[in-house]
Amino acid sequence: MFDPNELIALIDRDAVARDTLEFVRVESETGTEGPGSEFFAELLKREGLEPVLDHFEPDRPNVYAKLEGAEPEAGRSLMLNGHVDTVPIGVSEPPALDDEWVVGRGAEDMKGGLVAIAHAASAIKRSGLHLAGDLVISGVIGHETPIGQKEGPDRIIQLMQDGELAADAIVIAEGPKAIWAASAGCTGFKLTVTNPRGMIHNLYAPYDENPARWLGEALRAFETWEDEFRSAPPSPLTGREQVNVGILQAGDYVNRLPTPASVIGTHRWQPGTDEVDVQARYEALCADLADRSGLEVTVSFMGGGRAPFEIPASDPVIRALQTGSRQVLGREAEIIGMQLVGDASLFANEIPVPSVYFGPGHGTAHSDNERIRIDDLVDTARVYALAAVEYCGLVGG
Repeated sequence: MFDPNELIALIDRDAVARDTLEFVRVESETGTEGPGSEFFAELLKREGLEPVLDHFEPDRPNVYAKLEGAEPEAGRSLMLNGHVDTVPIGVSEPPALDDEWVVGRGAEDMKGGLVAIAHAASAIKRSGLHLAGDLVISGVIGHETPIGQKEGPDRIIQLMQDGELAADAIVIAEGPKAIWAASAGCTGFKLTVTNPRGMIHNLYAPYDENPARWLGEALRAFETWEDEFRSAPPSPLTGREQVNVGILQAGDYVNRLPTPASVIGTHRWQPGTDEVDVQARYEALCADLADRSGLEVTVSFMGGGRAPFEIPASDPVIRALQTGSRQVLGREAEIIGMQLVGDASLFANEIPVPSVYFGPGHGTAHSDNERIRIDDLVDTARVYALAAVEYCGLVGG
C-alpha cells in the first residue's frame, strides 16, 4: 500500500538547501547559461537520473531526463519544467544560506524550483515506487527576455510536436504555492506618428501638424479604452483587459518638429479574446488618427505576443497538484490566475497540452534581494512528488 508520508520523508531539507545554494553560485545569465545547464544535468545524474544535454544552441543546452513509466499505456505522462537562465546578476545580494533562506540571483526564479524538481524525482526513484506513466524533467534556456528569445521553450514545443518528447501535462516551477492555471494575453505595441516634412523648425509647421499633438490623441483614446475595460466584467482569474504605457519618444530640440513621435506600451487581454481583435483595435485607431491629421500613423507589435490560457479546475493535472498540496500543506492549493505571461502560455497554446505553474515563491524574482524560503522549497518538492504519483499512476500501488 502506498504511504505518501514515506515518499515525502525522502526529501531532505538540508540537501535541498545545499543544492539550491550551489546552483545559485553558478552564474547562468541569459545568453551564457551553459554552466547552469551543466550544473542541473550533474545534479540530476547525482540523484540517479540519466540527463541528456540538447545542444541545439551552441554552449546553451536544454536539459532533459525521464523516469520511465512501467505501463505508459495505462498511465499519464507528466513534465516538470523550469528555466536555468537568470536575469543579469547586477548588484544583487551574493549567494548565501542561513537557517531560513537561500539568497542570491536565481534562488526564486527559478533555480530553487529546479532543485525541488530534481529532489522530487529522486525521491520517487529511491522509494522503489513504479510510476505507470513517464515523469519527464526539462530545464530550458532563453527564458528571460529581451536577451532570451524563448529558444528553450520553443525547442520543447518543437520536440513535442515532432513526437521526440511526450507529456500529457506540464507543471512549471514558478509562482507561489498555488496553482497558477490562467494568464492574460499580452503584446507590446509601438504606435508612431510621423510628419513626412521631417524635423524642420516648428515655425514652419502649425501645431495641428505636430506629431506630438496627435500622439496626445492616441493617449486620450487609451483613456477611453480603459473606461470601457473597467466597465466590462473581469475574468475571475486574470482580471480585466488593460492598456498601459511605458515609453514616450519624441523630439530632439525645443523648436524642432518632433517627428517621428511614438508611444510604446503593453496590452493585456482576457481568455476568450483573440489577439487579432486586439491588433485590429490599434489599426483602427491609426487609421482614424491618420485621416484626421493627414500624417502617417502606424503601429507595430513587439515581443511575439502571447495568447491567454486557462486550464479548467477539473483537469487531472490540477487535481493531482491539489492531492499533493492536501497532504503537504494541509489544504488544497488555491487556483489562481495572473496577468503575467510565461512559458505555460506557449505550451498550452502551441503544443498544446494543459500547462500550469506551481512554485515555491513569487515575491523577490528579478530583485536585488532575491531569495527563497527553504521550507517552501521542501514543500514544493514534496507536492511535486505526490502530484507525479497521482497524475502518472502507480503500478502495483
